[in-house]
Formats: sequence, structure tokens, C-alpha cells
Amino acid sequence: MTKNFSRQKTTGADRRGVRGDIRLVHAKERPGIEKEPTVERSAALIHSVRYFGAREGNTPEEAMTATSAALYTYLLARWRPTLAETETFMVPFEDAKAYLQIEKTSRLRSQMKALSSTWVSYDFLDTDGDFEMTAERVQLLNVYEARSKTTKKSHIAVEMFPAVRKAILASEIYAHLELGAFPRFTSKYTSRLYPTLALMSGRDQRPPIRWTPEELADLLGWQPDIFKFSNFESRVLQPVLDDIRNHVRRFQIDCEYVRAATRGRPVVGIVITVGKALKMPAEFQKAEMDRSDRTVVRRIATSSAVDMATQMPGEDVLRRAATRLDVSVREIATMWTEAFADERITGLLERAGISAAFEAWVRMQEGGEAQIIESDEDAADEAITDIALANKVILYVAEGFDPAEAVSIVAGHLWTGASEKTLRLVWSADGEQQYRDIEARPTESDLGHLFRNNADVIEDMEYAA
Repeated sequence: MTKNFSRQKTTGADRRGVRGDIRLVHAKERPGIEKEPTVERSAALIHSVRYFGAREGNTPEEAMTATSAALYTYLLARWRPTLAETETFMVPFEDAKAYLQIEKTSRLRSQMKALSSTWVSYDFLDTDGDFEMTAERVQLLNVYEARSKTTKKSHIAVEMFPAVRKAILASEIYAHLELGAFPRFTSKYTSRLYPTLALMSGRDQRPPIRWTPEELADLLGWQPDIFKFSNFESRVLQPVLDDIRNHVRRFQIDCEYVRAATRGRPVVGIVITVGKALKMPAEFQKAEMDRSDRTVVRRIATSSAVDMATQMPGEDVLRRAATRLDVSVREIATMWTEAFADERITGLLERAGISAAFEAWVRMQEGGEAQIIESDEDAADEAITDIALANKVILYVAEGFDPAEAVSIVAGHLWTGASEKTLRLVWSADGEQQYRDIEARPTESDLGHLFRNNADVIEDMEYAA
């Protein structure tokens, strides 16, 4: 089947580098996954960067902290849309403090100092015109305090090494990073592995990534005098995996150990499998749609008695759906009008409106025919397989597990969706089924995290009307 759009190569200079409204990450509550802004990170920076502290003898783990890494990501995100035109950028102190969720200006200044004291090396720092670099390290960012003459308010002035700026603007391959995740990371090593995994999550082919424990420790900048896997696991690897599983919402990971068939079965390999990154509807490229297509879409709606204003999605939504399903806009319009024979779709349309109903329908098409429940004589007995169509999620507590603790785990889980639903925890006590309802805003990704991380607590779950 032929694509309905042509994918053109772009460089960093052609792109804004940021999706969404950055102001949303200033709030204490993290924005929903649909609205949270993302920022690009060039593959060249991801693959070749090595961190060093201010002193020549510093090892990588003495460089950036989790907070200074978050500040670095935020400053680049603010600067990125105008990076091609500006060599210095200003960010208000108050904005940076809001993003980092810190109140004291002294803390921000200390993070600025830590950032300025972080030096890096890149593979692409070899030449600049007729000159070859002799220094192996450059400053990650040069940041300093500047005060506005008019408002008297303090700003962070940001400058970048020219070769790094050039590499960002020339990049064709990049990862999308969730801006709301960084200030929530607890380990300073997470920000070094996350971009690598995010880059993999954006690919169609995602083979498992394998390192030896020593290789991964070196990648993350952990270099003890004597390497001991148990120390690396508890101090570095496990906190990083927990950070990613708890705070990265666009993809999921699985980690497995490869053990040698020798005495003690030592770990000789660490294998991380990265899931496909979620894309929000507005992030898909628009399929082509000309004047004749618009005329045909209106005719399709009219002949099917579908109201263009309230029952047919807007043009941009149709075009992105065509890209997602790899069909033409005309086919999308026809398929959508035929979906009105499905009472679940019309019911959702009445309850939640055109946007929610159409998105649920597109996701069902993306999942294949197996996910679309065939109608039978007793619709009430049909299983619901798409969370967008469900009003309730039933979670079955594992036998023997304390129900009160299960309720606490579910209530304290991170829920990132837009629609509130009922989570019903069900368990057996004295031969009778009992339950407890919790109101939350779950996404399929949220539930996947809950189910995977608490397999001993929740043994099964299902969607219900």
C-alpha cells in the first residue's frame, strides 16, 4: 500500500525542536501525556557524549546531578526554537525554579554552578574550518546570571560551544524526550541512559540492547576502583530502571540479566528491550488532501446522514488519521461513516463527543480486527478491549495479598490520563467477593506499568462499561 505523504529529510535548523507548550511544565502537577511538551535530543549528542567534572582528574560520575541534568534539558528546550538565530539565550530565574520545583534562588544558583562546572567530550569536536581542536573537553553549557535593565529581574544567560550548536542544527536523527520526566528523576544516572532508550523507542525495528555490566557502568559514568555488580545494581542500575518505569510515559522497558553457566552464575550481560514510543494524535504527519477530496468527504457525510459539524472530525484530524492507518482521506471518511453501525461508537460519541469517539475508533483500527469486538445477540456480555470505551477497570487482587495494601498501591500509582474512570479492586474474603472503588485517570500505559511492577499484587484486569 502506498503512503499518502512524502517524508522529507529535515535538519535541526528546519525544526522547532520542541513540541507543545513549555509553560505547562511550570505547574506543580505534571501535565497529561497528551499535552506534555517534548524536546529533541540529537543522536550525535546521545551517542558520543562523555561527562567530566570541573577538575581535570574528575571522573564522569562526579559531573552532573539529577537536578542539574534537568536544568540543562530545560534550558535547551527554551532555547531550541530560536537556536539557529541566537548565540545567547535568556531564561527567567522564576521559570527555571518553577520547572525544577525549587523555591530558593540559592539552590538555583548552585545548580547553575554545577552545570557550568560540567565538561564533556564529543566525537564531532575534531575540526572547525582550517583548524583542528587540541582540547579534548568543552563546557557542556556556559551559564551565568544576567539582570534585566528594565524589570531588574534575574535571568540565566546560556551559551553553547559553536561545534555543539552546529551539530544540533545539522541533526537529522533525534530522540523526543519528555520534559516533565527530568525534574522527577531521582538518580543522576537516569538522564544518561534515558536518551539512548528514547532514541531506540522511536524506531520501527527495536532489537534488544545488550551490554556487559562493565560497559553499561562506563556508559552511565560509574567508575569505582573495584567493580562489583551488586553495588552497581543497587546504587546505579535499579534506581535508573525505577526512574524510567515510574516517570517515562511514552514507552516501556523490560530488563533481563544474562548469567554465566559457571559457579555462582555471575551476571555477564544486561539486556534492555524498549517498547514502541507512543505518539499523540496531533504528532502524526498529515496526509494529502486537495479540494476534490474535501468535496468527496462532504458527499460521503451527506449520503450517510452524518453531520459534518458534530459527527465528522475536522480536516487535520482526518488527515492525520489517514497517515496512521495508511489509507487516503476519502477512505477514512468512508470507514468512519460505516462505524456508525457500531453502537459502542455511537454511544461514546453521545457521551464523550466526536474527538474521543473518533480517537477510540482509530486506535481500534490500529490494533487490527482482533481488537474490534464482533456484535452478537447479547451486547451486554461483550468484552471491552479499548480503555477509551471503558468507564471502569476491574483489578483482581492476588489471592493472599492484603487488600488494604493493594488499595494503597493503586491509589498511590501515577495516573496520567485525561478522562476519569473507576478502578475497582476485587478480592475474595470468607468465600464472598468484595471490592473497593478508586477514581483515577488511567491510560493503557499507566495500567501496563501498574500490572508489570505489581505482578504479585494484581493478578488480572479487565475493562468494563
